[in-house]
Amino acid sequence: MGMLLLSVTAMPATDAIVSPSTPFSSRHDPYEPQIPLLTHPEYADVLRDAKITASGHDDEQRPEFVHDGITDDTVMFWTSKVFPSWVKLELPEVREVAQINLNLRAPGTRSFNYAIEGSEDGTDWQMLHDRLDGSGIISGGKVKVVLPVPVRLRELRMTITGGSKPDEGPYVQEISAYARPTPSKLVGAVGDINHRYDASNVPLVGSEQTWQATAWRGERVYGQFVVWTAESRAGLRAEVSALRRVKDVGRDRQMPPENTNDNTVGFGDPALQISARFVRNVLADGKLTGDVLDDAVRLDMPAGSYRAVWLTVETPRDAVPGKYAGTLTLRADGTEPKEFPLTLEVLPATLPAPADWKFHLDIWQHPWAIARWHDVQPWSEEHFRIMRPYMIELAQAGQKVITTTITPRPWGSRDYYDYDTMVVHLRQPDGSWKFDYAAFDRYVEFAMSCGITQQINCYSMLTWSGRLEYTDAATGDRRYAMCEPGSAEFADYWGPFLRDFEQHLESKGWLTITRLAVDEAPATMMKAMLELVHTCAPRLKAAMAGNSAPSNYTGLDLADFTIILDHASDDLLRDIAQRRAEGRVTTFYVCLDPKRPNTFVDSPPAESVWLGYYTAVNGYDGMLRWAYTTWPENPFIETLYSCHPWRRDLPPGDEFMIYPGPRSSIRWELMRDGIEEWEKLRLLRESNHGTLPKDLEELLERFRDPKTLGDDEEIIRDVEAMREAIEQAARKVNLTP
Repeated sequence: MGMLLLSVTAMPATDAIVSPSTPFSSRHDPYEPQIPLLTHPEYADVLRDAKITASGHDDEQRPEFVHDGITDDTVMFWTSKVFPSWVKLELPEVREVAQINLNLRAPGTRSFNYAIEGSEDGTDWQMLHDRLDGSGIISGGKVKVVLPVPVRLRELRMTITGGSKPDEGPYVQEISAYARPTPSKLVGAVGDINHRYDASNVPLVGSEQTWQATAWRGERVYGQFVVWTAESRAGLRAEVSALRRVKDVGRDRQMPPENTNDNTVGFGDPALQISARFVRNVLADGKLTGDVLDDAVRLDMPAGSYRAVWLTVETPRDAVPGKYAGTLTLRADGTEPKEFPLTLEVLPATLPAPADWKFHLDIWQHPWAIARWHDVQPWSEEHFRIMRPYMIELAQAGQKVITTTITPRPWGSRDYYDYDTMVVHLRQPDGSWKFDYAAFDRYVEFAMSCGITQQINCYSMLTWSGRLEYTDAATGDRRYAMCEPGSAEFADYWGPFLRDFEQHLESKGWLTITRLAVDEAPATMMKAMLELVHTCAPRLKAAMAGNSAPSNYTGLDLADFTIILDHASDDLLRDIAQRRAEGRVTTFYVCLDPKRPNTFVDSPPAESVWLGYYTAVNGYDGMLRWAYTTWPENPFIETLYSCHPWRRDLPPGDEFMIYPGPRSSIRWELMRDGIEEWEKLRLLRESNHGTLPKDLEELLERFRDPKTLGDDEEIIRDVEAMREAIEQAARKVNLTP
């Protein structure tokens, strides 16, 4: 097939590194697309869907403003200068009311003559709150009316007959009503990390009020708490004390350890550091779903809403084993706080540092997406500064692979913001080639400085579009070639690069850890590519992600091979040990398939941990996931795969694991948790001559075959049973460094 040359964009001939041609969008501040509201009748506002009418209104101060959830606006309230005036809220059916709340503007300076009445039929009215002789000065502008006994009504009417300023009408900002008197303190409970909390399962009834957990040294452990409210509450915030060592002395009693004078194990010294983040909501194909872990200092709780809080404890690898205690306190302005006692037992068993984990984690990075969101130029100093916390978090999950590109758009134009190239191919006027590795080298060195050092994957000699782009050195035009692997044109493009790239990598000391990576290409194309590589750069090795039966790739020389989870075969699983003995890596991956198990925004959280056990029982070296930060236009709103908004088979969150900021996610933390579980099983095997205790082996078999995956609750039961069995096994052996 001949080479088709097309001019794409113009650029200065002196500009060695090609920058994206489209402008960067400004950074979006995160906010929730919908209020997380309860539907339980005891917490929902009784007036939530009322029809609102009034005797009249002034200017723009219309009656519908008395029930819009806004209590702090200088315009959005109801008023009328004509006395008497009334505003009425008519419900679709008769409902029970036990409490009525008013928010009146101009607090502390105005008083009103008013009455609140209720009626079941709109004809007979019952007095509920009589202040016709004057309300007095209302401190804070808030009135809470708790009725002596609940009443049933279909219409609620507020009538104003006068006020302290006859020429001004009432400033009624909000009227709300509840079926039960609202408590003066926050209401909440200890949840669990296996569920996402929403209107379907909040409020939690009869749940725990104390959090208890067990951790290995060097482990991240989590808790989830939920609070809910009928009334609006401003300034929700979480305060956590450091966890300090304690000694149990009986029921609900604790005291310092006996050696309180020892400054290494004394009461609270050293203390375990703990953090709490709010669970923020996004849309998963239109459904409100809690996933973002946000370190916002304060969040307001609208009336009838809920909020989950995520707790994280990172136990140091040198922590003193024993029991630790602390408190999580949730506060809101003018509200009694809610306290949750915390207890953590730290076992002597110790995990290695993430850099020493054996799990081969490969999460694809997308540095251009980070630049787009943060509105910075790629490869600028500011870009690298912003990327550092993203990459450090990735390294702290045990990431082994640096994702690089050696041609623009290796996956075509499929993402909201395309990948570009880290290596510029410059075609000289005489037909020869030069290559600029400046961005490639800088990114690899940067990733290594963040702790990712084991492997470099370079995408891709086989692009999804078939386009092989380069820059015309004479004109600065970006051009591309369309050619087939195995053709002379393909060799003309890649041959000079391979020879030059092999020498460059050797000079940098990276040759042995670099892989020419390909994603989901047909085996015939891969074979032709490898033949060229073996001819031009025989010391370079290849990596591949396969999306068909592993038998299709038999005979390909692949140092790193990953198979999509639902295409794994018995033959491949039998070959893993032999491949490992040869120094080859074998993993599996999930992407938009399979639908279960996976790590989508709407996947049950326990599935992320399930994947770690699946990796262990089948002998894989690790797993691959695309991608880390390939965000849609605004992931804080809708998390669907952005470039195909009409295709609902591309699931929400498929293309990213964490949010801009960086802000973590529930699914990211629990995927990491599954990797820690894999590491625990590895250490338990090593301590037992390469095998697990019989009970652990039997439990682990439940995770072997994804085709037998149970429902959400069965997955949770299996995961929790496995956690408990690992904990009990760790108590019986010495797993200290």
